[in-house]
Amino acid sequence: MSASSHGSRVFSMASGTLVSRLTGLLRLMVLAWVLGLTPVADSYNLANTIPNMLFDLVLGGVAGAAFIPVFVERLALDGERKAWKSISSVITAATLLLVLASALAWVLAPWIIDGFTVFNHPANSVALKELIAQRAVTTQLLRWFVPQIFFYGVIGVATALLNIRNRFGVSTWVPIANNFVCIAVLVWFHLVDPSPTLSSLNGSSHLMWLGLGTTLGVCVQFLLLLPSLARSDLSRLTPRLNLKDPAVRAVGRLGSWTLMIVIANQISLYVVLAFAFGIGGSGPVSAYSYGWSFMLMPYSVVVVSVLNALIPQIASLATSRDYAALSERLGFGLRQSLVVIIPSTLVLIVLSQPIIAILVKHANASHNYSAGTVLAVLAAGLPGFAVFQLCVRGLQAMQHARVAFYLYAFENALTIVLLVAIGRHSLSGLTASVSIAYSVSAALTLLVLARYQVRITSVVWSRHVRRSFWASLSAALVTAVAYATPTWEHGLGLLLRFSFAVVLGVTAYIGAVMLQQRSVSRRRSKGGRLGQF
Repeated sequence: MSASSHGSRVFSMASGTLVSRLTGLLRLMVLAWVLGLTPVADSYNLANTIPNMLFDLVLGGVAGAAFIPVFVERLALDGERKAWKSISSVITAATLLLVLASALAWVLAPWIIDGFTVFNHPANSVALKELIAQRAVTTQLLRWFVPQIFFYGVIGVATALLNIRNRFGVSTWVPIANNFVCIAVLVWFHLVDPSPTLSSLNGSSHLMWLGLGTTLGVCVQFLLLLPSLARSDLSRLTPRLNLKDPAVRAVGRLGSWTLMIVIANQISLYVVLAFAFGIGGSGPVSAYSYGWSFMLMPYSVVVVSVLNALIPQIASLATSRDYAALSERLGFGLRQSLVVIIPSTLVLIVLSQPIIAILVKHANASHNYSAGTVLAVLAAGLPGFAVFQLCVRGLQAMQHARVAFYLYAFENALTIVLLVAIGRHSLSGLTASVSIAYSVSAALTLLVLARYQVRITSVVWSRHVRRSFWASLSAALVTAVAYATPTWEHGLGLLLRFSFAVVLGVTAYIGAVMLQQRSVSRRRSKGGRLGQF
C-alpha cells in the first residue's frame, strides 16, 4: 500500500468519525430540546439504550475482537474457496443468533423494563400510577427498538467483511445518515406532540412512529453499506451452518474473554441506570445519559483517534518483544491524549451548567440542572477514564485479554460497591462513584503495565502534561471569572456570556503556554551562554 493511499484512508476514517460524532451530538441536542429532562425522556433513553446493551452481549464485543483476525487467518491459510465456507458458517451462526436474541427481547420486554425499574419505590398511589404508566411506555418503545439488535449486528458483520477487503472509510460515514433520520423523526414528533406526557403517549400512534422512526435510522445505516458490500467480491458468501467449523470455534475462543468484559460492563451499566431510575425526580436517567454523552466527546474525538493509529504499532512491537519501543509508543499516545483531555476536563467542569442550559434547556440558565452536575462530576473522572481505556487497549493489543478482563472486572466491581455506598440516593453520588472507580482503576492499569515491562507512569506528570495542566488551570480560572461577571441568563445574552468566557479562556490558555515556552527557551539560552565560559 502506498503512503498516499494509506494517508487518504486514514483521513477518510478520521473525517467520517469526526462528522459522525458531531452529528451524534446534534442528535442529542435535538432529543434534549424535544423531550428535555422528563419521565418521557427517561423512557425513551432507557428503551433506546437496552438494544445496544443486548447487542453488545450477544455479538458486539465478540465481533469486534474476533471476526476480522479469524477471517483474515482463514483466507491466508485455506485459500478463497475453503475460507469462504468457514466465513459463511460464522456469519450464518451470527445471523441466527441475532434473530433469536431479537425475538427473545421482544417477548421479554416487560420483564426487562421491570428489572431496570426495580429500585424505584413509589411513595404514594399517585407515584405508583406514574411508574406503571412509565413502565408501559418504556416497554412499548423497547419493542419498537428491538429490531436495532439485529441491524447493529449485521452492521458489525458487514463492517468486518468490508475491512478484510480493505474498505475502511464507508463504515465511519454511514452513522451520519442514522443521526439525520433520528433528528428528522424527533422534529416531526415535536411538531405533532409539543408537550408529550406518559398518559397521552401510552398506546398512541405517535409513540409507535417515534419508535419505528428511531429504528429506521439504524436500518438506513445498514442499507447504505450494501453498495460497498456488492463491490467487494463477496460472491462466495452463502448460507451455511457448521458449528464445528474451525472458524466458528476460533471466534468462540478469541471472543470469550472479550464477551466476559462486555458482560461485566453491562452489569455495571445496568446497576447505574437502575439506581438512576430509582432516584426519581426530573429525568435522572436522561440527566445521566446527557452528561455522559457530553463528557465522552473529547475522548471520542482525541483518544480514540490516537488509539486507532497506535494499536497496530503496539501489536507489532509486542510480537517482536521490543518493550522499550512499545513503552515509548504507548507513552507518546498517553501524553498526546492527556495534553488535550486535561484542558477539556477543566472547561467541562467550569462550564457544565451553561453547556447543559444552552444545549438541553433552551438557553435558560436560571437554575442549576442535574445534568450539569452529572457532567461536572463525570468530567472530573475524564482523565482517569482516558488513561484506563488507553492502557487496557494497550494490554489487549499485547494479547493479554485475560488481564484486560480482570481490570474491567475490578473497575466495574468498584463502581457497584461505590454505588451501593454513596450513589443510591443522589445523582451526584452516583456519578462520583463512576468517576472514582475509573480514576482508581487507571492507577492500577499503569502498575499492571509495568509488570509487563511497559513503564509509562512517568508520562502522567511529564513536562508536556505539566505545561498543559498549569495552562489549563490558568484558563479555567479566567473562564470562571469571565462567565461569572455578566448576569445574563437567557437566550442571546447567555450565548454571548458563554462565548465571552470561552474566548477569554482559550486566550489565557494560549498565553500561558507561550509564557512557559518562552521561559524554557530563556533557560536553555542562559545555559548555552554559561557553557561557553
